[in-house]
Amino acid sequence: MRVCKRFTIETTSDPADPLCQCGKKKSRHEPQYLQNNDPSKPWSVKTHTGKSPTNAYGEIEFVGAAGWGQGQQKLRKYVRVDYETDPKTLMDLIQKQWNLGQPKLLISVTGGADNFPLKSNLKDVFRKGLIEAARSTDAWIITGGSNCGVMKYVGEAVRDYAIAEGGSATTSIVAIGIATWGILDQQEALIRSKSELPSGPVSYRMDQQEWTGKVRLDPNHTHFILVEDGTTGEFGKEIKLRSDLEKQISEQKVTQESGERLNIPTVCVVVGGGPNTIQTVYRAVKNGTPCLIIDQSGRAANILAYAFNNHGTYSESVRGEIKKRLLGVKFSDLDKHQHWIEECIRQPDLINVCKLDSGRGVSTDIDRAILHALLKAKKGNCIDQLRLAMVWNRVDVAKSEIFKDDNDWKMGELNESVRYAIEHDLPSFLELFIENGVSMKDYLTEEELTILYGKIQQTSLLSRLLKGLNEKKDIKQTSLLSRLLKRLNEKKVGEYNVTLWMIGQIIQQLTMDTYKPLYLSNKKRFNQEYPLTAVSEKEVLHESDNSDHCGCSSRLFAILNHNSQKSEEQQSGAQTQFYPIRELFLYAILLNRREMARKLWERIGEPIAAALTASKMLKAMASKESDQDQEKSMIEHADIYEKLAIEVLKECYNQGEDRTNDMMKREMPNWGQATCLDMAFQAKNKKFIAQSAIQNLLKEIWMGEISDENNFWKLWLYMFFPPMVAFLVRFRKNEHRKEFQQHAETANEHKLMVVRSDIEGGTPVTEAVGEHGDSDVNNRVGSPFLSVLQNLKLFYNAPIIKFRFNVLAYLAFLFLFSFIILTEFSEEQVRWKEWFLIAWVGTLYLEEFRQIAHGESSCLKDRLYHWIKDCWNMIDLATLLLFLMGVILRFIPGMIGPARIVLALDLIGFHMRLLQSFFVSERLGPKLIMIARMMKDLLFFVCILAVFLISYGIASQAIMFPNVTDPLTIFRGVFYKAYFQMYGELFLEDIQPEECTLDDPCPEYSWMGIILLSIYMMLSNVLLLNLLIAMFSYTFSNVQENTDEHWKFQRYEVLKEYINRPAIPPPLILISLIEYFVRFCICGCSCRSSCTPSELKIILGEEKVKELVLWEKNKADDFIAKENSKQNVEDRVQKNFVMMEKLLGNSLTDSDRLSKIEHQMVRTNYAMEGIRESLITTERSSERLSKMEHQLERMNALITNKLCPEEEP
Repeated sequence: MRVCKRFTIETTSDPADPLCQCGKKKSRHEPQYLQNNDPSKPWSVKTHTGKSPTNAYGEIEFVGAAGWGQGQQKLRKYVRVDYETDPKTLMDLIQKQWNLGQPKLLISVTGGADNFPLKSNLKDVFRKGLIEAARSTDAWIITGGSNCGVMKYVGEAVRDYAIAEGGSATTSIVAIGIATWGILDQQEALIRSKSELPSGPVSYRMDQQEWTGKVRLDPNHTHFILVEDGTTGEFGKEIKLRSDLEKQISEQKVTQESGERLNIPTVCVVVGGGPNTIQTVYRAVKNGTPCLIIDQSGRAANILAYAFNNHGTYSESVRGEIKKRLLGVKFSDLDKHQHWIEECIRQPDLINVCKLDSGRGVSTDIDRAILHALLKAKKGNCIDQLRLAMVWNRVDVAKSEIFKDDNDWKMGELNESVRYAIEHDLPSFLELFIENGVSMKDYLTEEELTILYGKIQQTSLLSRLLKGLNEKKDIKQTSLLSRLLKRLNEKKVGEYNVTLWMIGQIIQQLTMDTYKPLYLSNKKRFNQEYPLTAVSEKEVLHESDNSDHCGCSSRLFAILNHNSQKSEEQQSGAQTQFYPIRELFLYAILLNRREMARKLWERIGEPIAAALTASKMLKAMASKESDQDQEKSMIEHADIYEKLAIEVLKECYNQGEDRTNDMMKREMPNWGQATCLDMAFQAKNKKFIAQSAIQNLLKEIWMGEISDENNFWKLWLYMFFPPMVAFLVRFRKNEHRKEFQQHAETANEHKLMVVRSDIEGGTPVTEAVGEHGDSDVNNRVGSPFLSVLQNLKLFYNAPIIKFRFNVLAYLAFLFLFSFIILTEFSEEQVRWKEWFLIAWVGTLYLEEFRQIAHGESSCLKDRLYHWIKDCWNMIDLATLLLFLMGVILRFIPGMIGPARIVLALDLIGFHMRLLQSFFVSERLGPKLIMIARMMKDLLFFVCILAVFLISYGIASQAIMFPNVTDPLTIFRGVFYKAYFQMYGELFLEDIQPEECTLDDPCPEYSWMGIILLSIYMMLSNVLLLNLLIAMFSYTFSNVQENTDEHWKFQRYEVLKEYINRPAIPPPLILISLIEYFVRFCICGCSCRSSCTPSELKIILGEEKVKELVLWEKNKADDFIAKENSKQNVEDRVQKNFVMMEKLLGNSLTDSDRLSKIEHQMVRTNYAMEGIRESLITTERSSERLSKMEHQLERMNALITNKLCPEEEP
């Protein structure tokens, strides 16, 4: 700070306490500064003042300000500085001590300090526009900091925004007030004594009514810099330091990124003001700062606006008018101020005027005007303008100011901007670039995508997953991937050491092990820090090195697998290509960027597959995320894509059922060679599976080729009489062939008619129709009926028939097992029935091995893992192991009893396994879901019950039967009695026995046992059991709403299992198992491609795929158009509501507004009633007209028949 060090008396001051020429009284000077060796020398700042350590700094608490005491008034930081303070020192204070970081825009607001009232329209527009500009660009606002004039309005705007946003630190706007110390009120309150440490805030009162002639600080600014030059009562002492500080800020880079060339943009907004405002604008223009003049805001702003609007015809008349308007300026300073104005208007690129029309409002929004002024200052450099718009994230400004019709962008000129938009999550700009001709195919090469992944934030989940790849122990140490992963310990993510091969592994982890990402299709191509972009197409297609980490054998005998046979045309269409939009979409999903991912999804050719893949990846990411907020965000994001997939599915299903079914079952090379059905099941998208389109498809697959027209109960009869199948069962293929033949015959008849007409007309024709034409149709269509063997094969391979046979066989197995364990299980001899049962269970063992070997995963370890995850397989494993234990005990002499117990318990497990078949039933399946949920509730209830049971059992046993050492007796007294007492078995004869003996002594303190029992019964029977019932009721009511979805989802799993099962049930399944075993031994892991049957996965030709993709994209566009239309309607309604508010006027009270709205509603109702009556009248008139037309037609027909009678044939 700066203090007066030479007291120089003012001659006109009070002799009792004379005034110094610095403006302070003698009593306010330090004693050592009262002596002046040369009192006649004029007082000046340079000779009579000196620097001194500041004594005013810390935090201010504004007492009595608006919002104070309600949790909305926060502490404000302040500091008192010298007017010659180095701006760099202030920047260190702002950034390091105040922790304000760095702005992306600096808005310097200058203007009138008088308490003049702004017009209501200017006031609202100025507030909203200024805050919008600061909010959208992460800007700092610098003002004079006083609680008057335009500074007050700025402070109120900042306060209103903070209140609306809840006052969070992340959304608060930085408003720095730079004021002159000598004009402030309550200076003593801000000064700290030398012994006082800044441990707490100083109090600054805003509720004092007495006027002192000085100004107060505005409580709504966030920070204050109080500038002092040693004088008191003089304004404008902060102008130079403020200008230097703004220049210092503007010389810093707008971002901290390496290679940044743009400085922080600065704009000066002028509202009203006096002579000092003109000086401020002059300094700003000299520093190259663009200025925005708010016209009609008063005084200096009006003068500057007038001068600028006439700068093209600047003449003596204009100079004279400016002199007239320069009121309040000393005559000696008049020429200086006029010179400043003329210097300003000589820089038209830096001066902008925003006009105000009191009748129609502001012609341009304040925020748009501010940003326009900054872009105008960089006229001619479109790239810099675009970079500023991107830094501010103002795509509207880029559309209106930069992307104009006259701009001709060169190829590759926007590549850096596209990269910036992707890195900083600016989806609106990315969409703008694509709409303006940026080719993503040319921009997004594999090298560019690798760089983008290399620049991800280290705190992101993707970065942690990449680092986690190092911890895998099963990676071969000699592989290139292992060497690359080791370097993750030496370098950080973001130094271009991330490869697309690693990203492919992450994608596979987040989807499923059968998902085959593009990045894992070729090691040489994708396992490089800088991938080769010039790889030829042949190299890409033929140099396939699949990520087969399990050591599977080669595909030399893959031809034995009938499901893996593909035509050359299908193979060429199934190759996965590098599609930029899809790769960017996966990039956005991996980083959980909602808006960018949504905009890219709208441009993808396979939207359903993309949405389901995104849903699966996001759910998997949520399970790995430790941050609960991020986890919740990812789950919500996944739900959004499930809804999008459902909406597009509905659009497709309404337009074409057959095409939709093909879409759901089609193998998609662009999405890991998965199907939509499988991806939805893996993502547990139950709502998607529960849709009518999917359920009808699953019903069709469940029936196989059997037609729905067959009687449900007759199929049971046909199952056991194969000859009836060939003649009585209807198949869909037969129906399709009949329809196709009918169409062909119709076409032949039409062709024959054309030939005859040509002959009659004299046109020469060849004899191509007739017998040859019929044979051609027959050869192309084939016989309208299937052969007997084909009928039998289709019938017995249908999943519904497999299911029925397996259920019947399993019931026979349970009957045989129960019969043996009840009647013929003895130690004397092993009968043939028992041997047959053992053999039957042996086939069940083989069936489980077949399921593991026949899994969809790429290696045995993954297949075993997925097999164990299924709870029904765990039940199978437990029952089979128990049966093996029982059989072993059965053949050990003297262990027939334990064997019987083990096998009897095992029989319970086999009976429980029968419950899975109930999932097929629409009535029983949902009940199983409820039972499973209630079992979880019961488990938690048992934990609570155990506390009461054990505590009561121990207490009662210790009181009534102390010092018992027998473990069985203790167990019976603690657990056995307490448990059964809960069900009503009170054991009163043990608590209060009629007779006592030495062997069975009477209990001690039996009365205490009765009291404990009564309390225990009340808690367990009345409280806990009713609590359990309430829990079951709550679970039932919650599950009941979504039970149908859960059942339909589980039904798909059962369907998938029975499609895979052989047609022959156990124990005859041994024949099919031998066939599968031989094939698996020959093919090795290559046979896993046959795991997914053709009923759930089909491979279409290239032309058919293109047709389906185009059709699906069109349906998705229809959905997006409907959604946008709905949103536009909502936006229009909101806009009309705002316009209505403006029309009603801000001066009206709420009651006046309501009365006007009611009046308008009454008039609208009258108008609607009139329209309705008109429609009724019109409808009646139309009925009369239709009757008259009908009568006229009849009359015309009669006249025609009379005049022109028909000839006899």
